Amino acid sequence: MIHQMKYLIINLALLIGMYPTIALSDQETEKSLLIDELIQQHGFDEQYVMNIFENTEYLPELIESISRPAERTKTWPEYRNIFITNKRIAAGVIFAKQNTDLINRAVTEMGIPRKILLGILGVETYFGRIQGSYKVIDSLYTLATGYPPRAKFFRSELINLFYLCREEDFSILDIKGSYAGAMGAAQFISSSYRNYAVDGNADGKIDLFNSWDDVLMSIGNYLKQNGWDTSKKLYSRYPANEMQISKLSSKTINPTSTIQSLLTQGIEIDGFDNDDIAQLVRLDDQDSEYDSYIGHHNFYVITTYNRNVMYALVVIQLGEAIESYLD
Repeated sequence: MIHQMKYLIINLALLIGMYPTIALSDQETEKSLLIDELIQQHGFDEQYVMNIFENTEYLPELIESISRPAERTKTWPEYRNIFITNKRIAAGVIFAKQNTDLINRAVTEMGIPRKILLGILGVETYFGRIQGSYKVIDSLYTLATGYPPRAKFFRSELINLFYLCREEDFSILDIKGSYAGAMGAAQFISSSYRNYAVDGNADGKIDLFNSWDDVLMSIGNYLKQNGWDTSKKLYSRYPANEMQISKLSSKTINPTSTIQSLLTQGIEIDGFDNDDIAQLVRLDDQDSEYDSYIGHHNFYVITTYNRNVMYALVVIQLGEAIESYLD
């Protein structure tokens, strides 16, 4: 009640202009509103919420990180070379051999190819080795109160984090993840954790930090729930020339082309219905050693995990590289 009364008095004063010397910074104002929402609208205990925010740190350096992710600042060759390395491929081969039965179960029950499960896990956290060192509450608090372009999104994720920790009995001040608040070996944000993560080993807890059963089944469930279709294709390689690329290619995550579009431009590709998705993928500074690529339905399902076509492409190619040593 003390916090609520303080919040109401300050905001009333600001509204009517009676006390011009009382002024909160934008960040502090957002913090106050957020605390009030957690208590009043979502029913979290006031003492608990206040204690959390007394121990939460604002990290201004995250604003720069979120503004310049690798997917936006690097060319395709540069981005690809981060993930398609001999060491990461070897780590994937070892992980796959150590978890063969579990991976096969995820493939069978979720309908997601082995190479995609391995590719995502390899790109996201190097097979669990790199899960992030930021306190998730610090990351989400910083971005929710200090990054206006996506403040609404991160505010929602912070609220979801409170719910997640209550539901799974996690200590909210101890969970660590990426600078953007992604958690565990699968790198799920709070809302994805709550909506898509599953208890893969039926132990009554969904643990994406320590349980490979939960991690692999959750990655599979995420893709399945976001539209993965076992009857649809992933991608095709095509040596398109510059004229064709300029007319049809796109970096969009919402494909606009179909097989018919390609046929109209003289690009012949067999084995598809004319209305199937078929988007030529544009890659900045692509040199001659790389093919051109056509993304199909399941290619764009992968982009729901990370909204960038380079991400989908590197996931596929890492998974393919690992599989080449398994069969």
